[in-house]
Amino acid sequence: MPFMSILAPLRSILPVALTFKQRHISVAFTIGVLLLIAGMLISHDALGAIILTAGASILTMAALAFGLQRLIWTIYARDIDRTRRMLAFSPTACLMTDTKTGIVFWANDAARETLDIAAGDPVGHIFTGLSADPDALATRLQDRALDEGTAVHHNKLQAEERRYELIPVSIYAVLWKIDVTDLRDSRDSIPLDLAQLSDDGEIRYASPALREALKQSGQSTAQLSAADLPDPGRIASFDTGPLPTERSFLRLRTHQEHEDTLLFLPVDGLAAQTASADQTRIDTLDMMPVAVAHISPEGHFTYLNQEARRLLRMKQADGAHISDTLEGLGRPVMEWLSDVATGRLTRATEVLRLNRDESETYLKVVLTNSCRPDETDVVAVLSDVTELKSLEAKFTQSQKMQAIGQLAGGVAHDFNNLLTAISGHCDLLLLRHDRSDLDYPDLMQIQQNTNRAAALVRQLLALSRQQTLKFVTLDLQETMSDVIHLLNRLVGEKITLTLRHGEDVAPIRSDKRQFEQILMNLVVNARDAMPMGGEIRIETEALSLPTGSVRDGVHIPAGDYTIIHIADDGTGIPQNLIEKVFDPFFTTKRQGEGTGLGLSTVYGIVKQTGGYIFITSEEGVGTTFSLYFTAQEHEQQERLVVNHGRVETPVSKGQRALILLVEDEAPVRSFAARALELQGHRVIEADCGEAALEILENPEIRPDFFVTDVIMPGLDGPSWVSQIRDRFPDTPVLFMSGYSEDSRVAAQSRISNAVFLGKPFSLAEFITTVDTQLQRQSEAA
Repeated sequence: MPFMSILAPLRSILPVALTFKQRHISVAFTIGVLLLIAGMLISHDALGAIILTAGASILTMAALAFGLQRLIWTIYARDIDRTRRMLAFSPTACLMTDTKTGIVFWANDAARETLDIAAGDPVGHIFTGLSADPDALATRLQDRALDEGTAVHHNKLQAEERRYELIPVSIYAVLWKIDVTDLRDSRDSIPLDLAQLSDDGEIRYASPALREALKQSGQSTAQLSAADLPDPGRIASFDTGPLPTERSFLRLRTHQEHEDTLLFLPVDGLAAQTASADQTRIDTLDMMPVAVAHISPEGHFTYLNQEARRLLRMKQADGAHISDTLEGLGRPVMEWLSDVATGRLTRATEVLRLNRDESETYLKVVLTNSCRPDETDVVAVLSDVTELKSLEAKFTQSQKMQAIGQLAGGVAHDFNNLLTAISGHCDLLLLRHDRSDLDYPDLMQIQQNTNRAAALVRQLLALSRQQTLKFVTLDLQETMSDVIHLLNRLVGEKITLTLRHGEDVAPIRSDKRQFEQILMNLVVNARDAMPMGGEIRIETEALSLPTGSVRDGVHIPAGDYTIIHIADDGTGIPQNLIEKVFDPFFTTKRQGEGTGLGLSTVYGIVKQTGGYIFITSEEGVGTTFSLYFTAQEHEQQERLVVNHGRVETPVSKGQRALILLVEDEAPVRSFAARALELQGHRVIEADCGEAALEILENPEIRPDFFVTDVIMPGLDGPSWVSQIRDRFPDTPVLFMSGYSEDSRVAAQSRISNAVFLGKPFSLAEFITTVDTQLQRQSEAA
């Protein structure tokens, strides 16, 4: 519950944190640290606790404001860029506007050609001639979209109909999608002499080609009448005969009563033939590779062609109802169908789920009215989009994980800076207090809780795969022997924990502490799946894949692997939930029994280590997690020594040096400077890379050591060091960062004679790292 207990108070301060400006954040950081130090020094317990709480709250709010401001702008830029790339070549006119000014800052080719609008224009231009106040209309639509999540507007003109859909991309931008429907008679595009006449001689329609032919012969469509034509004959038949245009005609009796469609052709281009027009039409539809269905206004299927029957898994229409066949619209399907059947919409498109138990199938359904005036059925065109829907779900999941990772990484970085300052100043206070001091237990409580907070930050970074890992080669027999006693205490008396090692199992390379976290999370998960007791089996084996392998859709490269299986006899996991078990905050436990971070943390650590994790489960039988790690050669193990005692005054073994300290966070810079000065070093401070370069312009200042943060506003650490490296080629450099392992790799690869120290770090770790580097430099000289 520690993670959820922290989230609850954070929700209440987010709105306030977002209103902070940069200078407010800097002031808040300074005030917060001062209050913390004051609270530690005040002997009155109640007053000290109040001041400590106030300082911690201010620091937390400042950190959140800083992290969220960066996150919001990063996500905003990413979403804008993704939207541009997705819609750049869309046939639908698309543009984006600034929510504050209403100015268009991007438009795709379709928008520029169709709407004659470009970046820099007010969006109200698209309503010019359609509204008395175009800008006011655009503003109202944009405000409605921001308030309700979307807004839709229609404009119907003589030749076209426009549908405007507004979707907020963020609080800063709105996406406009404008569908333009051509309302001109589709028959005008037919390059033939075509006319429709009623039995009483009224001309219902004459194609442009026929009107032009009559015009050239000195006649007009008004001269045509039913009297010039033979009797229509029986339904679905055709006859030929002369007309004043000296052309033969093909008369087709349509389903509409008392109306004929006449197709005029040259005399020598028409052969008399008899056919059943309706049957031909039906046969043609049935052979089409496109799924077509006719639906009555009451919702019953009246016709399905062969492809539609295949998609809907129906042998024939049989009057099946659309509501029983398709679902997932979010509102009654009949309401959607009624919008088209009654003419409120001329065309409607939705993605619906096929209501069948055997599999998940999604269909894109396009509804439109029949082109025959006498038919009331709605025509539906269907296409299978199951694969597209699956890709969309995976893309959405990827976006969600990326957003969570960015949030976790950003917040964790700021907390690492805070924890470095708190832990460092606490260590400095402990130097002046021994165990007999009344304040000593309180200082130790601060130190212990700081370490707990650092562990929580590591869990957040494991979730986002951004934690700083200290890779060592681990012998599994030795490592698991060390942790098995702790695991036995975790599982309790009703569960048996069995450990079996295979033959010739190679070591793996991982962070020892994080590897132990993987084992604990998976064993606890197995324990919770067996409330009545059972057995948990941890097994290791060696596996060689000369040509690689594919498992659960994941390609495993060729090579030698060490596999760890954690199996239980528990309740198992339903098949429909297996794909969700690694999602952050997903849990099947009751409220308060789990945070949903255990398995997602395991997944993040394994992936960052370069391994693979697979799950096999059967309800009522049990679950097995299989972890694949690249096999390593045996080598001398690195042992981690942790001092759990009091903080001793670090004894500097190196030389007294002039050190240039560059750190943009004032509390961290203050702690580091005091720590170095306690060792007798002289310290020059700079709050940014540019300030460091300005200091080094003085030729009399030649530091013996550089200590710098990696990520800073303006020039980052590696950048400013690179600019002066030609003048100080051998000067040691210590890079500090609260970001991921990538920061260390990037910094050390670009700068020679450099080491990395991840935040948060203790006073002893900091001084030892500096003195070790100075000692090496002295020995090399």
